[in-house]
Amino acid sequence: MEALVVRYSLRKGILCATLLGSVACKKTVETTVAPAPSAAASAALAKPLEPGQIGANSSRGAVVAFMDAVKVQDLRGMSAMWGNADGPTANRIKRDELEKRLIVIQCLLAHEKWEFAEDNPRLSTGGRQEFIVSLQRKGAKDLGRTTFTTVAASGARWFVEDISIGDIKESCR
Repeated sequence: MEALVVRYSLRKGILCATLLGSVACKKTVETTVAPAPSAAASAALAKPLEPGQIGANSSRGAVVAFMDAVKVQDLRGMSAMWGNADGPTANRIKRDELEKRLIVIQCLLAHEKWEFAEDNPRLSTGGRQEFIVSLQRKGAKDLGRTTFTTVAASGARWFVEDISIGDIKESCR
């Protein structure tokens, strides 16, 4: 299993069977993504990522690029920023599994506006950096805060390794 685990799913039981595959859930709730990513966005995910397209030059840049991709439902852009010290997750899991995970993440993090809640990252083990992000939906509805953990891979490229979404007030509808 990849490092990025949508913790909300494990705690609340929402979509964990779909998201994590082999993990048993006590409760599963069906949900839909509205609006769902387009067929073109899904097809773009099938194209392999080029070395210059993966990761970001900085840990903060990885979060910015990931959230920008979430906002426009760019699954390929999200996949380019999602990974660990070994590189992008897209290189390690099947495309259909990658697409399912990214759609759930996109749905949970869908926003009208977001911002860093703190100016500087919190340092973590193994050179990881954590960023607290505040999310708002249309109408200035506060969704809460989430923590993004970033990690550097070879070539000094940074990836979003983990997103702790347990404090998000609403989930997919």
